[in-house]
Amino acid sequence: MSIPKEKTSGGTPGVMKIAWRNLWRNKRRTIITVSSIFFGVIFSAIMGSMQEGSYQKMIENVVRFYAGHAQIQHVKYPDQESINNSFVPSDSLMASLNKVDEIEEVVPRLESFALASSGQKTEGIMVMGVDPDKEDRMTELSTKVIEGNYFQKDGALVGKELAGNLGLDVGDTLVMISQGYHGVSAFGQYQVKGIFSHPNPELNRRLVYMPLPEAQYFFQAFGNVTSLALVGASQKAMNKALPEIRSMINNDRVLRTWQEMFPAVLQQIESDRATALIMKLILYLVIGFGILGTVVMMMAERQHEFSVMVAVGMHRSKLALMLLMEILWIGVLGVISGFLGTMPVVSWFVNHPIPITGQAGEWMKNIGFEPYMFFAWDVGVFLQQVLVVFILTTLVSFYPFIRAFKISPVVSVKN
Repeated sequence: MSIPKEKTSGGTPGVMKIAWRNLWRNKRRTIITVSSIFFGVIFSAIMGSMQEGSYQKMIENVVRFYAGHAQIQHVKYPDQESINNSFVPSDSLMASLNKVDEIEEVVPRLESFALASSGQKTEGIMVMGVDPDKEDRMTELSTKVIEGNYFQKDGALVGKELAGNLGLDVGDTLVMISQGYHGVSAFGQYQVKGIFSHPNPELNRRLVYMPLPEAQYFFQAFGNVTSLALVGASQKAMNKALPEIRSMINNDRVLRTWQEMFPAVLQQIESDRATALIMKLILYLVIGFGILGTVVMMMAERQHEFSVMVAVGMHRSKLALMLLMEILWIGVLGVISGFLGTMPVVSWFVNHPIPITGQAGEWMKNIGFEPYMFFAWDVGVFLQQVLVVFILTTLVSFYPFIRAFKISPVVSVKN
């Protein structure tokens, strides 16, 4: 048996060319191996996208629906959420905050509690005075109004379940009593301008929105706010701006991030990341052993071929390099096809979240989350899976590389 000259001599480019040709001598084996890598990339990328999608939705629920990325509050407010621990934001502070490039919106709020009644029915509620335009830009509150209209200068927006409990409709009068700033009596009657439905059921049961000047007058806290909610262009942008913002505020103010205000959400995310990491490791092991099994089978089938090549003078080092290149070519084909195949699949799930029904869906509603399995369109997640799977393929490729140095030409003589 004669071996072409290019198989026994030449540099690395020649070996790469030979390795590429060898792949297609047995197309079925190559396609099976590439397919195992292809599906490994897709499955791991979908898992990563689903994981990050759930985290992003949790953070969005906190940031965009309520807290913002951070809030400026009175230094005593975190320990005692009382209207007495409100403050008057100075014009210079507002001007400085609006000059920070990373901040998209500064949303003033005045929050406190009251008793609301209609007819013979009474409910404990949370009153939130807001700037209608700024609040809408932050939380898209106007899109959550299901009856009536979004307010502007007067009136109130009432949560759907609260309106049902009090028997309120659009146009009805809501009566509220409370304790105002520094103990003054607070009493008022407000027309229901609209009824909203929030993704968080707890807010639907308790929350009433009012224009900020109306709320300040109701609580006799003229010019005061309990917080300035800050919305950044992104979490990364806000993290960058935090030191600059802290330098703007006085000692009687405090800057709190959403992680500090909602540590339970952060702990849930970190706990879930640890669980997901274990699942990913198991998936990577399955992928790795799948590729290894295919490579071991390939080595067994081609044992005679390798022995002949060594017998006619091919250096074992060059044979090892050729086998290494073959597996790397397979890895490259697998991860590239997997990456391209992942895009349309994840794109579909990003635009069509998977609904969660039954008791699990009801449980998610009760804790304030939408009953869907969300996916994230994050190229970094895809590239991470591609890199991990390619590293696994590279590690597996060392098996034939090492075995090549132990190939004996005696096998060819026996056959």
